[in-house]
Amino acid sequence: MRQADRVSKALLTSVLAAGCTAAQVRYQPMQSGAPSAEGALGVLYLVGDAGEVNQGRDDVLAHLSADIEAVARAGAGPPVVVAFLGDNVYERGATAEPTPAELEKLGGQVRALGRAPNVRGVFMPGNHDWAKGAPDEEGRAALERQRAWLDRLSDGRDVHLVPGDGCPGPVTEEMGRAAQLVFVDTEWLLRGSEDRCGTSAGFYDRLTDTLRVSARRDVPIVVLAHHPLASGGPHGGHVAPFQRGPLLYFLATKSGAIRQDLTSTAYAAMIGGISGAITQSGARPLIQAAGHDHTLQVIRLARAGEPAYQLVSGAASRVSRSRALTGTRYAAEGYGYMRVDFLGPGARLVVFAREVDEGPVRAVFTCTLSAAAPEAECPQAHSMEAPR
Repeated sequence: MRQADRVSKALLTSVLAAGCTAAQVRYQPMQSGAPSAEGALGVLYLVGDAGEVNQGRDDVLAHLSADIEAVARAGAGPPVVVAFLGDNVYERGATAEPTPAELEKLGGQVRALGRAPNVRGVFMPGNHDWAKGAPDEEGRAALERQRAWLDRLSDGRDVHLVPGDGCPGPVTEEMGRAAQLVFVDTEWLLRGSEDRCGTSAGFYDRLTDTLRVSARRDVPIVVLAHHPLASGGPHGGHVAPFQRGPLLYFLATKSGAIRQDLTSTAYAAMIGGISGAITQSGARPLIQAAGHDHTLQVIRLARAGEPAYQLVSGAASRVSRSRALTGTRYAAEGYGYMRVDFLGPGARLVVFAREVDEGPVRAVFTCTLSAAAPEAECPQAHSMEAPR
């Protein structure tokens, strides 16, 4: 059989298989309210892909703002970091002459932080913030404009774009005795850049050193980026024919032709580089937090070179379905965000979500997390119905 025929047959098989494959696993949401962050050494919010103004985002940001206010307690509470995990401005990043409507894409996120002095907002670059596939020079210009927008909109709040120089980092930030945060611009890595920022190999060496040094603090390590290392969503290749547009998109995703998908060569190389840095450092991060897929996923990872948990929180203004992977503890199709309360060696995770069409934002899942991540930890939520 010719190579072209084998490829065609494989793609046809994928189409037929995906057409009858269940898409979204449904879990029973928790019935009680969100646990209090009382006693936490620090609190980290994960809010991804919030760059589109709509009712779903309005509900998410209103709930986020109220929760921050309750936790921060006008500066008397623990240190709070709100990480906006990229794609902060849809569709092609910050423009040179923004209209009020365009500024609102970022302004609503900034205002949600409130006024407590112990709250810091960190905005991370995503592929849309890099002007969605534009050449590097144009992408960096869009990032610089986003920094200027943040300065214009901050109104005295502590907000920054991190990494903010069009380079991959890593940039570290200490949350007191609570955690060590490591910020990475994964879009730079996917672009395969070798420029004024250095090379990809040089970045992975720096990440190895950063993780090794971070481990000496004996606090949980959280690696934050726009792109996840694992996902059951569309960017993970879990998409049915016509689910996100023409059949051509489905075929491109399955073949690894789209750089932004985990199935692509560039993405696989990035995952391998980060995994290698974790292995060589001897430090196991508690969490890799990301957006990119417009879902809410909690995934326990078990292989060498992986963080203990993958948290995908990319549903602040857009939603998509996700399938259960090996290790999935919870997944929701709906608008929402996550909160991580650091309690010492480990942490407590709370997932907040609302239904796609309507309903209030509420706590739907919670569990404890540790870097050891034993099999019994953070048990999978009960399935509510057969996946559809």
